Amino acid sequence: MTFTKINDVDNNTHNRDCIMIVNFNKKESTLIKNICGFIGVRDCIFLDKTNGNAIIKSILDNDISSDCEDGFVNKAVIFNNIHNKKINSFLESLKKMRINRPLTAMVTETSIDWTLNNLLYNLIEERKALSTGKDFSHK
Repeated sequence: MTFTKINDVDNNTHNRDCIMIVNFNKKESTLIKNICGFIGVRDCIFLDKTNGNAIIKSILDNDISSDCEDGFVNKAVIFNNIHNKKINSFLESLKKMRINRPLTAMVTETSIDWTLNNLLYNLIEERKALSTGKDFSHK
Protein backbone atom coordinates (compact mmCIF):
# COMPACT_ATOMS: atom_id res chain seq x y z
CA MET A 1 0.00 0.00 0.00
CA THR A 2 1.27 3.43 -0.81
CA PHE A 3 0.18 6.70 0.64
CA THR A 4 0.27 9.79 -1.49
CA LYS A 5 -0.83 13.26 -0.51
CA ILE A 6 -4.21 13.92 -2.04
CA ASN A 7 -2.76 17.13 -3.54
CA ASP A 8 -0.20 15.04 -5.48
CA VAL A 9 -2.66 12.56 -6.99
CA ASP A 10 -3.59 12.87 -10.65
CA ASN A 11 -7.26 11.96 -10.45
CA ASN A 12 -8.15 12.48 -14.11
CA THR A 13 -8.54 8.88 -15.31
CA HIS A 14 -12.02 9.39 -16.79
CA ASN A 15 -13.45 12.73 -17.90
CA ARG A 16 -16.71 12.45 -15.90
CA ASP A 17 -16.69 14.65 -12.78
CA CYS A 18 -18.81 12.68 -10.35
CA ILE A 19 -19.15 11.00 -7.00
CA MET A 20 -20.31 7.40 -6.66
CA ILE A 21 -22.37 6.91 -3.52
CA VAL A 22 -22.56 3.27 -2.50
CA ASN A 23 -24.97 1.52 -0.10
CA PHE A 24 -26.46 4.53 1.66
CA ASN A 25 -30.12 4.56 2.67
CA LYS A 26 -32.54 7.10 1.23
CA LYS A 27 -32.16 9.66 4.05
CA GLU A 28 -28.36 9.49 3.99
CA SER A 29 -28.33 9.68 0.18
CA THR A 30 -30.37 12.88 0.32
CA LEU A 31 -27.93 14.42 2.82
CA ILE A 32 -24.96 13.39 0.71
CA LYS A 33 -26.55 14.75 -2.47
CA ASN A 34 -27.01 18.07 -0.63
CA ILE A 35 -23.34 18.03 0.39
CA CYS A 36 -22.39 17.35 -3.23
CA GLY A 37 -24.42 20.36 -4.34
CA PHE A 38 -22.77 22.47 -1.65
CA ILE A 39 -19.29 21.66 -2.97
CA GLY A 40 -20.36 22.12 -6.59
CA VAL A 41 -20.65 18.52 -7.75
CA ARG A 42 -23.93 17.89 -9.54
CA ASP A 43 -23.27 14.40 -10.87
CA CYS A 44 -23.93 11.67 -8.29
CA ILE A 45 -24.19 7.99 -9.10
CA PHE A 46 -26.12 5.99 -6.52
CA LEU A 47 -25.12 2.34 -6.28
CA ASP A 48 -25.90 -0.57 -3.98
CA LYS A 49 -24.83 -4.17 -3.40
CA THR A 50 -26.65 -5.34 -6.55
CA ASN A 51 -24.13 -3.36 -8.62
CA GLY A 52 -21.12 -5.25 -7.21
CA ASN A 53 -20.23 -6.91 -10.52
CA ALA A 54 -20.20 -3.62 -12.45
CA ILE A 55 -16.80 -2.40 -13.61
CA ILE A 56 -15.94 1.12 -12.46
CA LYS A 57 -15.25 2.33 -16.03
CA SER A 58 -18.64 0.95 -17.14
CA ILE A 59 -20.35 2.70 -14.22
CA LEU A 60 -18.75 5.97 -15.30
CA ASP A 61 -20.02 5.30 -18.83
CA ASN A 62 -23.58 4.74 -17.48
CA ASP A 63 -23.46 0.99 -18.18
CA ILE A 64 -24.37 -0.26 -14.70
CA SER A 65 -25.18 -3.93 -14.21
CA SER A 66 -27.49 -4.92 -11.36
CA ASP A 67 -27.04 -8.67 -11.38
CA CYS A 68 -24.88 -9.18 -8.28
CA GLU A 69 -26.40 -11.35 -5.57
CA ASP A 70 -23.52 -11.29 -3.08
CA GLY A 71 -22.25 -7.72 -3.13
CA PHE A 72 -20.66 -5.91 -0.21
CA VAL A 73 -22.97 -3.81 1.97
CA ASN A 74 -20.30 -1.42 3.24
CA LYS A 75 -20.95 2.26 2.65
CA ALA A 76 -18.50 3.98 0.36
CA VAL A 77 -17.92 7.22 -1.51
CA ILE A 78 -15.82 7.04 -4.67
CA PHE A 79 -14.60 10.24 -6.29
CA ASN A 80 -13.85 10.55 -9.98
CA ASN A 81 -12.10 13.58 -11.43
CA ILE A 82 -12.97 15.72 -8.40
CA HIS A 83 -10.50 18.38 -7.21
CA ASN A 84 -8.84 17.66 -3.88
CA LYS A 85 -10.24 20.83 -2.25
CA LYS A 86 -13.77 19.66 -3.05
CA ILE A 87 -12.99 16.21 -1.65
CA ASN A 88 -11.71 17.73 1.58
CA SER A 89 -14.81 19.95 1.83
CA PHE A 90 -17.02 16.93 1.22
CA LEU A 91 -15.35 14.90 3.98
CA GLU A 92 -15.52 17.84 6.40
CA SER A 93 -19.22 18.27 5.62
CA LEU A 94 -19.85 14.58 6.35
CA LYS A 95 -18.39 15.15 9.81
CA LYS A 96 -20.55 18.21 10.38
CA MET A 97 -23.66 16.25 9.35
CA ARG A 98 -22.61 13.49 11.78
CA ILE A 99 -22.45 10.85 9.10
CA ASN A 100 -19.94 8.14 10.00
CA ARG A 101 -16.97 8.21 7.67
CA PRO A 102 -17.58 5.71 4.88
CA LEU A 103 -14.93 3.94 2.89
CA THR A 104 -13.50 6.52 0.51
CA ALA A 105 -11.53 6.23 -2.70
CA MET A 106 -10.55 8.04 -5.84
CA VAL A 107 -10.77 6.27 -9.17
CA THR A 108 -7.23 5.51 -10.33
CA GLU A 109 -5.67 3.99 -13.43
CA THR A 110 -5.72 0.65 -11.60
CA SER A 111 -9.14 0.75 -9.96
CA ILE A 112 -10.98 1.95 -13.08
CA ASP A 113 -10.78 -1.64 -14.40
CA TRP A 114 -11.95 -3.25 -11.14
CA THR A 115 -15.47 -4.30 -10.27
CA LEU A 116 -17.23 -2.36 -7.55
CA ASN A 117 -16.94 -5.43 -5.29
CA ASN A 118 -13.18 -5.63 -5.84
CA LEU A 119 -12.78 -1.94 -5.05
CA LEU A 120 -14.85 -2.27 -1.88
CA TYR A 121 -12.93 -5.40 -0.85
CA ASN A 122 -9.63 -3.55 -1.22
CA LEU A 123 -10.95 -0.56 0.74
CA ILE A 124 -12.14 -2.85 3.55
CA GLU A 125 -8.79 -4.63 3.70
CA GLU A 126 -6.92 -1.32 3.55
CA ARG A 127 -8.95 0.01 6.49
CA LYS A 128 -8.20 -3.17 8.49
CA ALA A 129 -4.48 -2.86 7.70
CA LEU A 130 -4.43 0.78 8.77
CA SER A 131 -6.16 0.01 12.07
CA THR A 132 -3.79 -2.87 12.89
CA GLY A 133 -0.59 -1.37 11.48
CA LYS A 134 -0.07 -4.27 9.06
CA ASP A 135 1.12 -4.10 5.46
CA PHE A 136 -1.39 -4.40 2.67
CA SER A 137 -1.13 -4.74 -1.09
CA HIS A 138 -4.08 -4.30 -3.44
CA LYS A 139 -5.38 -7.31 -5.35
